[in-house]
Amino acid sequence: MAGIGFELRKMLRKDSYFSEFSAYLYAALISSGPWLMSVLCLSVLGLFREAGGMELSAQLFRSTVILSYAASLILVGVIQLVSTRYLADQYYLGREAATLPAFFTSAAIVLAISTPVAIAGYWAFDLDPAYKALAITLLLVVCLIWLAMIFLSAVKDYRSIVYAFSSGSVLSVAGALLLKEPWGEHGFLLGYLVGQAVIFFWLVSLLLVEFPSGPLWDSGVLQAFRKFWDLSLIGVGYNMAIWADKFVFWTAPDARMIVPYFRTHDLYEAPIFFAYLSIIPTLAIFLIKIETQFYLHYHDYYAKITAKQSLEKILQEKESMVRMLKESLREVFVLQGGVTCACLALAPGAAELIGLSPLQIPLLRIGLVGAFLQALLSMAIVVLFYFDRRKMVLAVTMVFLFSNTGLSWLSIKLGIQFYGYGYCYSCLISLIFSGYLVDRCIKDLEFITFAKQPLV
Repeated sequence: MAGIGFELRKMLRKDSYFSEFSAYLYAALISSGPWLMSVLCLSVLGLFREAGGMELSAQLFRSTVILSYAASLILVGVIQLVSTRYLADQYYLGREAATLPAFFTSAAIVLAISTPVAIAGYWAFDLDPAYKALAITLLLVVCLIWLAMIFLSAVKDYRSIVYAFSSGSVLSVAGALLLKEPWGEHGFLLGYLVGQAVIFFWLVSLLLVEFPSGPLWDSGVLQAFRKFWDLSLIGVGYNMAIWADKFVFWTAPDARMIVPYFRTHDLYEAPIFFAYLSIIPTLAIFLIKIETQFYLHYHDYYAKITAKQSLEKILQEKESMVRMLKESLREVFVLQGGVTCACLALAPGAAELIGLSPLQIPLLRIGLVGAFLQALLSMAIVVLFYFDRRKMVLAVTMVFLFSNTGLSWLSIKLGIQFYGYGYCYSCLISLIFSGYLVDRCIKDLEFITFAKQPLV
């Protein structure tokens, strides 16, 4: 988050309701953009469920968009954290001019990786070539949107980011609705693709306006890959872990095949995705707290070390930093706990409102608990990243990935009454492990800090 902290602190200093609302909205887009877009997409697609004779086209379109978001997050994960770290290092050195070259280089890498994967993946499905071409294009556009969001964390014109996403999303829905009748599933996908393309080009225009032009290639991005290879593994692994349970359920015996080899699981998918909606505000609040209040103590702690102040003063600042971190986590825990409990109580009414069947209410409830645990897990990972404990984050990611895959597979074997428990327990296991690592990291922070310093 190379620049978002500065912008959030600037917004909050204005001390008005509008600036505070803008800060939370901006934080929600930056922290949860991929989830927010995916889940809202599913919500809107529910409007197409009763599309008369177009039901098969709507189902195919819905599954294509879901698969595109899933694959794009995993593919962009290859470079997501590496680019973020490289950009942060360049900003620390005062090289803001490196932003555009780094973006163009990262985009070239993403396209080089994603294009053959998308072609190979979609060509395996029994779809006509025109639909495959549209699906491949959508996947690539979504990949580039997520990549642009990394570099937009430093953009000062946050309102334009909000306008880009809102306008593009409205255009996607309108385009899909207008083109579905004459062209069926092709119209669904083409209309949606146009709106997503508008989002991407709008975001790129913001980058071009905000930052000075430079060369189209930055070899430093590739050097960052060699230096921060573990960040690439974390990016891919964590996004795979988030989607692992959905992938497993797509192979379940009761999954449905829309067209040959293109599968979906109607019972499982919707409740879990709707459960994600409950944690997006909390993630935005946590981002604001850790990038504003916690960051100030974090900065002062390392500033005192750099200034060679006494150990007593350094430890006092560490205590202030830890106290602020605990207060932020406690506040977020209480807030998200209250939201989750309210959603659990209102689950039957909410399920009816969003079109879920009574059979899916238990799944929605277990999904809400799992999402709550995943939000806490994300926060623990952010704290570990702050202290540059990359190996620890990689270990947590692998635990999350393998536990979500294995326990979700086990829940399928145990029967429908256990659906969702694999995801929930994998989040709990990963959270306990990450909490242990955070506690150990904080206790040994001064040792870790001084042990990493050069001997000269």
